Amino acid sequence: MIHPSCLIIAGSDSSAGAGIQADLKTFSYHNVYASTCFTALTAQNTQGVDKVVTLSPDFIEEQIKSITKDLKIKFIKIGMLSNVDSILAIEKCIKRYLKEIPIILDPVMVAKGGHTLLEEDAINFLIKKIIPKSFLITPNLPEAERILQIEMKNKQQMKANIKSFRKLGIKNVLLKGGHLEEKSENILDLLLENSDVNSFESPFIKTNNTHGTGCSLASALTSNLFLGESLYTSTKNARNFVFNGIKRSFKIGHGHSPINHFRDKY
Repeated sequence: MIHPSCLIIAGSDSSAGAGIQADLKTFSYHNVYASTCFTALTAQNTQGVDKVVTLSPDFIEEQIKSITKDLKIKFIKIGMLSNVDSILAIEKCIKRYLKEIPIILDPVMVAKGGHTLLEEDAINFLIKKIIPKSFLITPNLPEAERILQIEMKNKQQMKANIKSFRKLGIKNVLLKGGHLEEKSENILDLLLENSDVNSFESPFIKTNNTHGTGCSLASALTSNLFLGESLYTSTKNARNFVFNGIKRSFKIGHGHSPINHFRDKY
């Protein structure tokens, strides 16, 4: 019997704090097996991204083709897609090899240090080609603003505008409020599940050790869904995983260090 597993489609982070490296650590923490498709390679560290090399659409497809003709994929987590060609390649692969498999999309656009990871002309392609095919998307506020072309600077705007995602053909959205401009002791995230909206709050931790939080959250959420949890419980568990990872984090460089993906050893 072939045991089901997950597939990660994303970019590489050479410092291993975000990207596929963070994804793999997160899936491993949850005892979930995940294969990978690399869309891009980055030369980066905790201080920023120095260079990005986007892999060819043909090689992106070859990776997915090779995986799906052997492995039984149950869930897909998508991160960095880089440009239009990458997005079109993934759309093609979804239709050809990955039909009916739930997709959790983290619409990565900008690195923690400010480097652009999704080209401007690719945003509309992401909106039209990938978002409607996703089970869940997990945008932060800057990403949500670019997707919806709506300002989201405070909690009231988050709550007022989250259902606007429905017009893009997506039913489930985890809107992350970590970039809120207003000062607050708690971080607010909103989960749109079909027509219902649930709020999640956790204490704000003042630290620079937040590299890879978005990747890790989406992967933890995917892991929980794979293990049979509901979307609400998966969201709750994933947020706790990231919160504890930030709380237990340690400095590995001179910039934004990653969360601690390990259990209790460090």
